Amino acid sequence: IHGLWPDNKNTLLNNCAPGATYHKIDDPGMFKQMDDRWTELTSDAKDSKTYQGFWEHEFLKHGTCCEGHDTEEAYFKLAMRLKDRFDLLTILRASGIIPGNYYSIDSIQKAIKGVTRAVPNLYCNPDPNNPRMELVEIGICFDPKATYVMVC
Repeated sequence: IHGLWPDNKNTLLNNCAPGATYHKIDDPGMFKQMDDRWTELTSDAKDSKTYQGFWEHEFLKHGTCCEGHDTEEAYFKLAMRLKDRFDLLTILRASGIIPGNYYSIDSIQKAIKGVTRAVPNLYCNPDPNNPRMELVEIGICFDPKATYVMVC
């Protein structure tokens, strides 16, 4: 997971509660779930429990705008539930698409659309060692209540 970013169909919503403070994830079970699904890549394992900088950033910037899920626990649980429901790596593997190989944009979109029923957004960067592009992020969009996937 990189993030769960609410929008209002016109623009991405950010920083909806400017004075909000972040309450660290202290519950060991919740922390483990977060660490497994939404890894703090900028800190090592021993520091991630106390630092939580990326989670803090994501919650304050985006979670405060997530209507009905505007507490840390509710926001993070929703993101993890959506990740588990639409596990993109599993979806791609089921279609024979595995990391480290090259595939057409169409084949990646088709694999994901086959499960989500909507075309995902694919974000790519040039591969400096190859003339092909490198997939770096997949975005899928949900209706405001996060009950179904929709076209972004």
